Amino acid sequence: MRFKRYWLLALVLVVTTDTSIAQQQRWVSLNQCVDQLLLRWAPQQLVGITYLSADEPLLKTTAAQVTAHNGTLESILALQPSRVIATAFTDPRLVEQLREYTQVTRLAQPQSWADYKRWRQQLIELGLEEQVSQHAAKTRVQLARLKSQPQQVVFVMPNQWSWGEGSWADTLINQAGWQNLSAAEGSGLVALQLEQLLQWQPDTVILEGFSENSFALANSWRHHPLLKQWLQQQRVTVIDSDKAACPVVNIGLYLDALEQVQQQRVSHDPTT
Repeated sequence: MRFKRYWLLALVLVVTTDTSIAQQQRWVSLNQCVDQLLLRWAPQQLVGITYLSADEPLLKTTAAQVTAHNGTLESILALQPSRVIATAFTDPRLVEQLREYTQVTRLAQPQSWADYKRWRQQLIELGLEEQVSQHAAKTRVQLARLKSQPQQVVFVMPNQWSWGEGSWADTLINQAGWQNLSAAEGSGLVALQLEQLLQWQPDTVILEGFSENSFALANSWRHHPLLKQWLQQQRVTVIDSDKAACPVVNIGLYLDALEQVQQQRVSHDPTT
């Protein structure tokens, strides 16, 4: 056991401290969504991603030289990280072990807009001020455009789930000045009753997280005859499972999808 501990420590000591900041930074991500974020914003610093992102399309469009790890302490330290970036979902025991050998940043998992601002501030503290500034500016512009055409929306997800009050999706809808009808059904994840849903007439239905390329029982209710008929009468936008899996990281793509619906609505409005 002692030998293993010394071996792990030796891995960490290989990293030099006299190089420039750019050379010194060797970041390892412990979360698939963080993988995506850092591949976009910090490819030069990133040296390690999770095995879940081994086939990430972003790897083909960036010059990042990264290695996929399997989430064990040994595989992470073998990458000689100067910093490990985790999330609230990362195993606390692993986080504490890693802190004995390297710096660890544990990013927040935003649900509220205040959480989201703290998340951005954490990234600024990592040195990504320019990236955060550009991201925040684009988000403000998108939200301003959405506010010009307020709508009522409902999220429809696999297994008859929807996003209720206090969820990240609800927060985003509120920031756009729109109304999330499912918020009246409760907080967080809420179950939709088909009878209730069919009575609603939202401006937009957001289909989120459905798998288009593979069969799953969770998707089956989407094919209920009554629901199919109702959807045919609605204006619908789709947020696929890849985007839905990392909603905060993909906030721009979420807002893009909402803007597309808004543009369709304007183009079909006889009063415009």
